[in-house]
Amino acid sequence: MRPLSANTGMEILGVDLRDPLDDTAYGEIRTALVETGVIIFRGQQLEPAHHLAFAQRFGPVPDAEFLETVPGFPQIGLIQKAEHETCNVGGNWHSDHSFDPAPPLGSVLYAHELPPSGGDTMFANMTTAFDYLSDGLKDFLRGLRVIHSKANAAKADPRADRQPDAELKQRFAELAHRETSHPCVRPHPETGREILWINQNYTSRFDGWTEEESRPLLDQLIGHATRPENICRISWEPGMLAFWDNRTALHYALNDYHGMKRVMRRCVVSGDPVERGAP
Repeated sequence: MRPLSANTGMEILGVDLRDPLDDTAYGEIRTALVETGVIIFRGQQLEPAHHLAFAQRFGPVPDAEFLETVPGFPQIGLIQKAEHETCNVGGNWHSDHSFDPAPPLGSVLYAHELPPSGGDTMFANMTTAFDYLSDGLKDFLRGLRVIHSKANAAKADPRADRQPDAELKQRFAELAHRETSHPCVRPHPETGREILWINQNYTSRFDGWTEEESRPLLDQLIGHATRPENICRISWEPGMLAFWDNRTALHYALNDYHGMKRVMRRCVVSGDPVERGAP
């Protein structure tokens, strides 16, 4: 194994993910995942069945939402941007589906088709982000709850200005129910360590506060969490697979490859309700 940065990420060496993981390898990989937030495997040659089988080793894999899927594999969604598009998927700091009561344990992303340059992904460790806060701010945040909303991301979508008003209103109405109040600080269900459970894309406000009141503190905390020393940046290569702990790591997909095509295959591993907490 090789660390990707001081606080976030680990590269796993010498593993062919086409082969089933034995218990020892599985245990070592899972430990690296929960302790560093994201793990990567280089030089893999995976068909969709291999990708899905690896993800299922870590838990149930539901059908993909909001995405086109790989034919014959409804659990594997396509994260893609065509040559003529200017907006990408995931171009903001976020944790997948944090607006649900039970967000995914993790996401497994495989590089299928890459541009010649660009399209890196950044990850931030929200456990170490909380560790580095002052004791007074930690105590204050432990007493707060936050609203995570799918509609919050829709409002911030830069493509919204190209959609008719009626279509936007309908879109917001359809997403209004995808909203959950979570504790601002949650324990990791496997390690017990405290996680700053907010993100830029889906956290709309502190519970009981207005969005205007919430924004300065949320922005300050996201800025603190995404400082260079707390992140790692992955430059994708053909055959690379990344698996991130969705409870610990925020991620951000860079949108710096206009005019070029990028296709990634993603499946998610189901997680437990946030309120369940640590064992």
